[in-house]
Amino acid sequence: MEPSPALTSEILVTLTIALGAMGLFVWNRLRVDVVGILVMVALILSQTVTPGEGISGFASEATVTVGAMFVLSAGLVRTGAVDVLGRWLSRLAGPSEIRLLLLSFAVVIPASAFINNTPVVVIMIPLLLGIARKTGLSPSRLFMPVSFASQMGGTLTLIGTSTNLLVAGLVLELGFDRISLFEITLPAMVLTVIGVTYLLTVGRWLSPVREAEDSLEERYELGEYLSGFVVGPRSEFAGKTLRESRFADEYGLEVISVEREGQKIEFPTGDLQIQANDRVAVLGKMANLARAEAKVGLKITGARPEFPAVEGEEDETDASETLAELIVPLRSRVVGRTLRGLNFRGRYGLPVIGIRRHGSTLHEPMRNLPLEAGDILLVRGTPEELRRVHRTGDLALLGTVELPTRRTKKLPFAVPILLGVVALPAFGLTTILVSSLMGVAAMFITGCLTPDEAYSEVDWMVLVLLGSILPLGIAMQNTGTAQFLSSHLLAVTEPLGPYGTLAAFYLLTSVLTELISNNAAAIVVTPLAVATAVGLGVSPMPFIIAVMVAASNSFMTPIGYQTNTFIFGPGGYRFSDFVKVGGPLNLLLLCASVFVIPFFFPF
Repeated sequence: MEPSPALTSEILVTLTIALGAMGLFVWNRLRVDVVGILVMVALILSQTVTPGEGISGFASEATVTVGAMFVLSAGLVRTGAVDVLGRWLSRLAGPSEIRLLLLSFAVVIPASAFINNTPVVVIMIPLLLGIARKTGLSPSRLFMPVSFASQMGGTLTLIGTSTNLLVAGLVLELGFDRISLFEITLPAMVLTVIGVTYLLTVGRWLSPVREAEDSLEERYELGEYLSGFVVGPRSEFAGKTLRESRFADEYGLEVISVEREGQKIEFPTGDLQIQANDRVAVLGKMANLARAEAKVGLKITGARPEFPAVEGEEDETDASETLAELIVPLRSRVVGRTLRGLNFRGRYGLPVIGIRRHGSTLHEPMRNLPLEAGDILLVRGTPEELRRVHRTGDLALLGTVELPTRRTKKLPFAVPILLGVVALPAFGLTTILVSSLMGVAAMFITGCLTPDEAYSEVDWMVLVLLGSILPLGIAMQNTGTAQFLSSHLLAVTEPLGPYGTLAAFYLLTSVLTELISNNAAAIVVTPLAVATAVGLGVSPMPFIIAVMVAASNSFMTPIGYQTNTFIFGPGGYRFSDFVKVGGPLNLLLLCASVFVIPFFFPF
């Protein structure tokens, strides 16, 4: 082993910035793209990289290709390609849980190999939820395996995840050969088969069973929190509009309906003037009801409003209203905003009756509660109103209401475009960067996607993170930080040999991925892995592939990967569920990778 490089001021500055970035990622108070920008600025100000190197990440092949793949994925989703697969699953699925899982894997794994797996999982959740409710299966037994399978599917090709593209771009900048589109496929396929076998056996046994409630009223605990009161003639509430009374803000009670002279006004607006003897049904805590009764002269009656039939329990015309659930997607415009700030009723024409988060019903006043990705809103409206909201993309419809048709006439264009994007680099005719940009242009020309739709579907947070954090990898290489750290790592891992060192890097990447973003973990570990392989005198390719696989497979926490975050609420999971099911899967793939990867990429 070569002697360890001396600790220079440049190495010390780079290490400080890298450790500071990791601390901010773990702290999780700042968005990952903001942390990336802070890292980029710190590197430039400290003169660890030049200004040109500092912004070079935004022009790198990896960043541009990832952006193009977001657009191509959106084109397939908008033209209904994934919907077709979902409807096929719905037709073939029976009451068998194993059969439904197998069919789901047959959809999400191949789809995730070529397009962004997040929209694939987002589309699968409503379909699986509807099937689960029809067959009596527990959604918690389905969502986690599907999320994990989509992550493993993403490792099958270079374009399956942004992490693969990022690592490939770093490797190219470090002076190594370009990684081809399907170079990772064979080892990743073996590992995926191992992972799927686990999910269908041990993982299925470990998966939690969260029994579905009998109705939406029960699911949102509405029976316990629905009550009513009569407005007394001397009540200070009488004569005021709901907005003027600040009833929801002052007492945390949501007005559901008002009955006046035998006529019921469902989900009144803030302009409704309350009159003496009105019977008002509200949603809220009994303590707040008692406080309102004592302060503003209301008489609690205990009356419960009557809701219409839920989820197709009665035959209804298309114009009739029904209760339904809407989930807040990742990157939705409503994330971080309150119902009040959104003017939700005015914007979408639907009243929100309840909110569930992480499997639990929230009982705080809903109007001023910032929404989070994965929140599920209980609303009421006609099927057409629900479909209209679903079409906005701000919220995704769950359950059995028929979803809107997509731009299916363009599907014959979208699929060949993606096939062309894959085929051109596969046959060595061009690079994945050029073919993906050609594919984006083709999507626009054929009308599969509009530019505005493309801009709205791109995950700008990921692109900014990639562009701003890439200079950290450059700094680690240029300043000798990677060699400095790898020499110290070698002192520990060299006695273990190449296989033990490979296992150590897989474990390091896996742990960092659970703590910080997968892309940030790849940026930090890839230069170290390459430098360590060089120090051992072996090929760096097994280490590079191990970083790709470990960074793309995040199973132990609901925050390590976007698909895990999205299923957390609909599946009713607890944090410990991911540790219980995902922990053994992480360990299994670690052990398997140590032997599978070197078989295809010898040291």
